[in-house]
Amino acid sequence: MNWRAVLHTLAYLAILLAFCMAAPLSVAFIHRTDDPRWQWEIASFLVPMALSLGAGLWMKRLAPTMANIGRREGFAIVTFSWLMMTIIGMLPYIISGTTSSLSDAFFETMSGFTTTGATIFAKVEVIPKGVQFWRCMTQWLGGMGVVVLSVAILRFLGVGGYRLLKAEAPGGIVFEREKPRIIETAKELWKLYLGISALQVALLKLSGMTLYDSFCHTFTTMSTGGFSPHTESVAYFSSPITQWIIIVFMFIAGANFSLYSQFIRLKPGTLLKNPEFRLYTAILLLAVIIGLVSVPYAGDAERHLRDTTFQVVSIATTTGYATVDFDMWPSVMRLVLLLLMFSGGCMGSTGGGIKSARILIYSKALIREIHRLIYPHTVRPLRVGPKVIDRKVVTNIMAFGWAYLGLFIIGCTAVSASGYDLVTSASASAAALGNIGPGLAKVGPTCNWGHLPDTTKWIMSCLMLLGRLEIFSVIVLFTPWAWKR
Repeated sequence: MNWRAVLHTLAYLAILLAFCMAAPLSVAFIHRTDDPRWQWEIASFLVPMALSLGAGLWMKRLAPTMANIGRREGFAIVTFSWLMMTIIGMLPYIISGTTSSLSDAFFETMSGFTTTGATIFAKVEVIPKGVQFWRCMTQWLGGMGVVVLSVAILRFLGVGGYRLLKAEAPGGIVFEREKPRIIETAKELWKLYLGISALQVALLKLSGMTLYDSFCHTFTTMSTGGFSPHTESVAYFSSPITQWIIIVFMFIAGANFSLYSQFIRLKPGTLLKNPEFRLYTAILLLAVIIGLVSVPYAGDAERHLRDTTFQVVSIATTTGYATVDFDMWPSVMRLVLLLLMFSGGCMGSTGGGIKSARILIYSKALIREIHRLIYPHTVRPLRVGPKVIDRKVVTNIMAFGWAYLGLFIIGCTAVSASGYDLVTSASASAAALGNIGPGLAKVGPTCNWGHLPDTTKWIMSCLMLLGRLEIFSVIVLFTPWAWKR
C-alpha cells in the first residue's frame, strides 16, 4: 500500500469538503434568529471547516508529492474518504446541539452521504435551517460521489483517477479506459447531475415550493436519498404537480446517467434499446399495476394512481420518500415493495440495491443453465443485448449476489437480536444495505430509526457504506492481500 498516494489524495478531498460547508453556513446566516443557539449553529460549520482544512493541509505536508494510485490505493482512498467525510460531516449535528449522541450523529451523517435516508429524528423541523440544508446536501454530494467530483477537478490524478472512479462511482458504472481523458468522463457526469438538478429546482419552485424546499428536495431526489426538511416527507406538499415532478425526477435519477449523455448527443433510441433500462421500466410498471389492483381505492382515481406510482418509484429507485403510510397497505403490496428494495435502480444511477443489470444477468444465467440440462454440449454465451458478457464479469456479479445475501442476513440477525420482529429486521437490513431509508413495521414510513440500540445503529451504518460502495471496495481492505507489498 502506497500511503503517500492515499494521504495526498485524501488531503485534497478534506479541503474540498471544507469548501462544500460554505453553502450551509451561508444558509445559516440567511436564516439568522435571535435565539442564542444560532451562534452554535454558525460554530457548527466554522469548526468542522477549520478542522477539515487543517487536516487537509497536514496530510498534504506528510505527502507533498503525488504517487501512483494502484488498485489497492484506489480502494483505500475511496473507503477512507467516505469515513473521513462522515466523521467531519457529523460535527454540525453535535456542535449545534441537534443531537448529543455520537452514534446518532454518525448514523444520520452516514445515512446522508450514502443516500440512504434513514433518520434518527422523530421531528426533523427541530433541526436548524443551516444544519437541515447540510443534511440534505450530504445526500446530493454522496449521490454522484465526492470522489468523482474530485477526479473532475484534480487534473494531477491522471490515470489514477480511473482507479478511483471504478472503486466509488455510483451504481457500479463502467468507465472505459479508451476515454482520452478520464477527467472528462467525471466532468460530464457532474455536468449532467448539475444540469438536471437545476431543472428540478426551477420546476419545484414554479410548482409552489419555497426556494429553500426546492433546493433541499432536489438534493435528495437526484441523489435518490429521501431526506426532507419536513417530518411528513413529500406528503407535506398537497400539490399533485409537485408530487408528479418528484416522481419524474426520481425515475430519471434511477436510470443510467451514461444513457443521458448519448440522449443529449441526439441518440434518443439508446434509452429504449438498452436492455437494463427496459427491465427497470418494466419492473416499475408491473409494480404499479399490482399496486393499483391490490391497494384499496378511495374514490379519487388520480390520487390513487399518484400515491401508488409515487411509492413504487420511491422505493424502487431507493429514494425513500413517502406520501402515504404504505406499511398499512395489503400484504401482497408490502411484499412487492420489499422485493423492490432489493432490485434498486440501474447501473450508473444514483440508486442503490442490487441493480437491474445484475438481475438481468442472473436471469439469463439461470436460463442458460436450464438450457444446458437438455443440451449439455451447446456453447451458449451470455448476452445482454448484442454484447457478450465476459466470464469474469459474470463471476464477479455472482459473487456480489452471495455477498449481498450474506450481509442482508447479518443485518437481519443484528436487528432481530436487538428484540425486533422479523418484518422490522428484514426490512431494516434491506433498507440499510440497499440505501433506501424507510422499511416496514417499526422502521416504516411514519417511524424513525432512533429507537434502535447504539450497537445496531453502528452495524446499520456499516451496511449503508457497504451498499453504497458496492461491497467489494470495502471488504477488500479486510483481506491480507490489500496490505501486502
